[in-house]
Amino acid sequence: MEPGQNFSRRQFLQATAATAASVTALGLPVSGMLAQDAPPADTAAMMAIYNFGGEKQQEMFGSAISRFNERYPNVVVEDVYEPWPQGWGQYITNLALRIASGLPVDVIALAIEGTAESIFQGLVLPMDDYIANDPELQAVVDEVHPSLHNALKVPRGPEGTTYYLTREWNNMIIHYNPRMFDEAGLDYPASDWTWDDFLATAQALTSGEGGDKVFGFAIPYFNFGLTPWWHTNETATITEDWSDSNLDDPKMLESVQFLHSLVHEHGVSPDVFGTNMTELFVSGRAAMSAAGRWPFTTYIANEFYDVDITPWPRKLAGTTVFGSGGWAVTSSTPNPDLAMELIKDLTSIQTDLDAVAAGTSLPARESVTLTEEFNAFPKSAHYYFESLDDIKPVPSPANFSELESIFMRNLGNIMNNSVSAEDGLAAGHEELSEAKANLRARMEG
Repeated sequence: MEPGQNFSRRQFLQATAATAASVTALGLPVSGMLAQDAPPADTAAMMAIYNFGGEKQQEMFGSAISRFNERYPNVVVEDVYEPWPQGWGQYITNLALRIASGLPVDVIALAIEGTAESIFQGLVLPMDDYIANDPELQAVVDEVHPSLHNALKVPRGPEGTTYYLTREWNNMIIHYNPRMFDEAGLDYPASDWTWDDFLATAQALTSGEGGDKVFGFAIPYFNFGLTPWWHTNETATITEDWSDSNLDDPKMLESVQFLHSLVHEHGVSPDVFGTNMTELFVSGRAAMSAAGRWPFTTYIANEFYDVDITPWPRKLAGTTVFGSGGWAVTSSTPNPDLAMELIKDLTSIQTDLDAVAAGTSLPARESVTLTEEFNAFPKSAHYYFESLDDIKPVPSPANFSELESIFMRNLGNIMNNSVSAEDGLAAGHEELSEAKANLRARMEG
């Protein structure tokens, strides 16, 4: 099979369960790709990483490449960067086109939203044999929380096949302003607070009218940011196995109605359209917000330190959502052993320490979350890693971009009062069910 070519569900499952004697998507024996020994230090080669992020990420991974070149001075590594992708579907399409056109790609970085599609398309190689034969790689896996590592496997879970080593992650967690709580005479949120507790707190923190109004909560209005409302009510946009729409679940209706009420009934959140959540929070016009770690660079740049974090309020479950990214070896690389050596530096402890300094994501290794620098700000930074003990990945089937588009469009109709929650979710369920049926047909070949 040629790199980047689609393959059927039967072939897909065979590939993910391959043994040492089996054949990969490239048609090469797995045993011929095992990392018995690292390539010689004088190896000469050209390699390319297909990567994403901003300036801080480029600097961080540039340093990792420099460390790799200390071990392999004759290997020239090109870091092909895309800015933060507008959609992971387009990112994968660009990657597949690059490979199909003959341009080199040896290592790729991808978020969980795109990993299933990249595996389905045969763009990346399984790496469990590499890990089993390399103590350094096994040490990386041992330090990464199982929730993160297993979510990137196919099928998901401890028995799945590893195609990606975790590079970073983010969750959704409540950000709040302790000063505004103090001024309102409120206790800080408890780690086990409920939806009812949250609403009462948001109401107590809401004051004023019109342009001077201060809101109790600024809704993070994007798919990932909204997902904890579904997860804490033990539901989601799609079924547990990610195979079909779940928008007809009564608990989804209850969750969406609660979200709608924050704006339209209780008035504790501003209109979700055209609102800059982080700006409201930093300016003191919202007492609570929600995000992962990424806004902390903005907080620090604005000398805004009146912020701490607390777990998401629960309805039926004390959970939240996470998204993660990983590094994989492409099925088109002529140097898989060398690519794995490069991934060692890209996932090293030093790289994770640099990620802490960059401040845009959470480091993959637990030991780095215990450092003084990581825990310096916010005060309750320990909640980040602790959240992994009860957490769910953002639903990320192979047609993630389509799922996200369908759901957010129909939710938008609900939030702008064009339709009722019942009618909006019913329309979304019909559309999403058809999209999932089309995906199943594609995967079954």
